[in-house]
Amino acid sequence: LVELKNGETFNGHLVNCDNWMNLTLREVIQTSPEGDRFWRLPECYIRGNTIKYLRVPDEIIEMVKDDAVRQRQAPVGSGRGRGARS
Repeated sequence: LVELKNGETFNGHLVNCDNWMNLTLREVIQTSPEGDRFWRLPECYIRGNTIKYLRVPDEIIEMVKDDAVRQRQAPVGSGRGRGARS
């Protein structure tokens, strides 16, 4: 769920996010600031500087934490300098 500074909300699947918090969502339901009108959108792009807040499900946050731990534990390389092994 994404709420914009103007009160509109967008509920959908996060597809992409960049360093400026610009988002791409799919299968979106847009709600008017008053909450009385709804639109279904196949995809939408939201500029990061218009976002008031994001709500991400707890299970997604846990998945990201677990993935980060696995990446830290994985060996990076042999540590023997440049070049590939023969």
